[in-house]
Amino acid sequence: DAFEGPAMVFDGPEDYHRRIDDPAQNITPETLLFMRGTGPIGYPGAAEVVNMRAPDYLIREGVHALPCIGDGRQSGTSGSPSILNASPEAAAMGGLALIRTGDRVRIDLRRGTANVLIDDDELERRRRVLAKQGGYPYPVSQTPWQQIQRALVGQLETGAILEGSEKFQRIADTAGLPRDNH
Repeated sequence: DAFEGPAMVFDGPEDYHRRIDDPAQNITPETLLFMRGTGPIGYPGAAEVVNMRAPDYLIREGVHALPCIGDGRQSGTSGSPSILNASPEAAAMGGLALIRTGDRVRIDLRRGTANVLIDDDELERRRRVLAKQGGYPYPVSQTPWQQIQRALVGQLETGAILEGSEKFQRIADTAGLPRDNH
């Protein structure tokens, strides 16, 4: 119910696809795969891109899946054991922003925890350095809608909804049906 392994960290799906099959990455059957930069701010929109498979050289050896953790979503077609919707996401300075390839991570399924096994002083040092650099880097918005998404949508832990929109959930009960243009 609990296990540990070294982290292999990917910054988005492009980075994952570019490096997953490279033997120089030293991914072993004990490795835990991490994908960050795929949440409501980082992608934006928390895209279904955290589907990760083992490297081709491990698949040929019979290792078909490795544990995966990501701050985005994945479709139901993934065969890997996965922890998704890690929140707050890396782009909001959540814990995934601080993890590095090679860090040891302990997953405890009964407790529902995933902890990087480094001391608090090192975590705080990493947080300060990252904050000084302007935070976790993610691609610039390519449309006004992406910019609006990043500015107004909350984290996956609260549903990744437009912040403040919950006051409109039962609007017909108090203000009648919303106006419509058709």
